[in-house]
This record gives sequence, C-alpha cells and structure tokens, in this order.
Amino acid sequence: MPADPLESQSPDPFPKTRWSMVWGAQGDDPAALAELCKAYWFPLYCYARRITGNRDDANDLTQSFFEMLLTQQSLKSVSAERGKLRAFLLTALKNHAAGQHRRDSAQKRGGSMPVVMIDALSAEQRYALEPHENLSPEKEFDRAWARQLLASVLTKLGEAYREAGKGNVFDALHDHLTGGETEAYADAAESLGLSQAAVRYAAFKLRERYRTMLREAILDTVTSDEEAAEEMSHLRCLFSD
Repeated sequence: MPADPLESQSPDPFPKTRWSMVWGAQGDDPAALAELCKAYWFPLYCYARRITGNRDDANDLTQSFFEMLLTQQSLKSVSAERGKLRAFLLTALKNHAAGQHRRDSAQKRGGSMPVVMIDALSAEQRYALEPHENLSPEKEFDRAWARQLLASVLTKLGEAYREAGKGNVFDALHDHLTGGETEAYADAAESLGLSQAAVRYAAFKLRERYRTMLREAILDTVTSDEEAAEEMSHLRCLFSD
C-alpha cells in the first residue's frame, strides 16, 4: 500500500502546550487573543443570552466580559493549575455577570471600542439554530462549546487532507466519521475510483486522525491526561440525552 502523505506530517496542527491560548494572551500576543475570542465567544454568548433573555443585553455582557478579561489584566492571575479552561471561563463569566448586574445598566452601552467584534445579528441567527429544550444556561454553554470545538477540528482536518493532496477523500468521507453504511461506501468508492475495501480503510484512517486531533484540541485546554479523558467523556454525554 503506498505511503500515506498524512502519516509523514506531524500528528496534528494543534500546539502541544496546555492552555497555550491563555498563556499567549497573558503575554499580549494578538494571535493568541484572537484565537481565545474565536474559540469561546459564541458559547459564552449562548450562556449570556439565556440568563439575560435578549440579544442586546447578551451582546453587552459578552463584550464587557472579554473587555474585563483582556484589558484589565484578569488573565495575569490565571495559571494552568486552575484546571479546565472551559470551566474557568464559564465560572469567570458567572462572576462577571453577577457584578455587572449590580452596575448601572446604562453604563454597559458606553462608548469604548469593543475588544471582540460580535455581529449581534449573526450571533442571534446562530443562537436560533441551537436546541433549547429545557437546557440550563450551563448546559447550553457546554453544547455550544462542543459544537464549536467539533466544527473547528473538522475544519482543520479538512485543511490537513487538502494540504496532503487528499481533499477529495475528505470531501467524500467526512460525513461518515461516525461510521458508514455499505451503500455510502459504495458511492464514495465510485466517486473516488477506489475499491470499497480501500474506501473503508480510508474512512478508518480519517476517523482515527479526527479522534487524535480532537483529543489534542482538548489537551490544549486542560492540565492533565486525566482531565482530557474527563472532557472527552463530557463531550460524549452532552449529546447522549
């Protein structure tokens, strides 16, 4: 069997260091700040949307939270010993929301430039697509976090395949990451000009690489392999009930 060009690459595109986004943000690295905001603003917006009840207040709360987090040196006191980044940010938002509630609401829409550019209309459209069936704000945050994490890993997986010249394989098989029916493999085999056995093997390698990249993405937000295993288990449980 010919060598797989993906095998010669590094196992994944994610950094090996844990909490790398926070450490970079602590050092005022613009790329790290942008990555932190990109990864977490929508899950945090979902939580804010549930506890405030409307778009404007949710937008204000999310903006003010990131402003506090990124401009008031709040990250300087953060260390990896605090555990899971997901849990840390949610707790920090809860505490910020409690303090914000005690402030004059008129001050929330004051004139400073927002540190995170949130398209409120787009955010609300995304929020409307989220299932809200009797979910607590905490679980809504977790599910939004999970969906964004999975989508991010899938995007990076696609990029890795395209860079290796195997974008057609990814395009044909990425809808079958959780398994494939015989008919689906037959269709993919025909479109790729491969045998069904070769397509099954390619699908196995795709799922294997996806799991590796997902675990590495989670490792970047926790402090130990044990916490990574807990997050993986939590991820599975989020959509099992």
